[in-house]
Amino acid sequence: MTNILGETNQAHHLSTAVENRDIAIELAQQARHQLDIFSQTLDAGLYDNDAFERAVFDLARLHPSTRIRILVQDASAALHNGHRLLRLSQNLTSSVFIRKPSRDHRDEQGAFIIADGVGYMHRVVGNQYSYNAIANFMAPQQAGQLGDYFNQVWEHAQQDPQLRRLYV
Repeated sequence: MTNILGETNQAHHLSTAVENRDIAIELAQQARHQLDIFSQTLDAGLYDNDAFERAVFDLARLHPSTRIRILVQDASAALHNGHRLLRLSQNLTSSVFIRKPSRDHRDEQGAFIIADGVGYMHRVVGNQYSYNAIANFMAPQQAGQLGDYFNQVWEHAQQDPQLRRLYV
């Protein structure tokens, strides 16, 4: 790891799924309080791997007030493929929360992850065909703007009916 959350103030311009995955893992591994993820489909290439799952698990177990919040536009592929984060949300119900944005926010095309309100990775077009992103491990202003948007969407989001059957 060459980036340190809360210290490394360097913009990284990413263009591949592997670069995005590696930065997402670094952010999750270094988070100590909160991780927010806004995704179109909970991109398996980025978030459905052992290292990311372990980082989220470790974060969730770190402290009772730790929060991992995930907003996903369409969870059907993740559900069908048995995505690791969906399983974690079943087992860590007091720390990992997944919601679906309301109709008012379903046209959002971007995707991002925010760690502890200071580090982030943002893809303007968050689909499986575009991995152009910017990341920074010490950018509280940009992370805060994304966080404000996330909080606004979160307040109006609902539990995805597709995911309810996971809890039966």
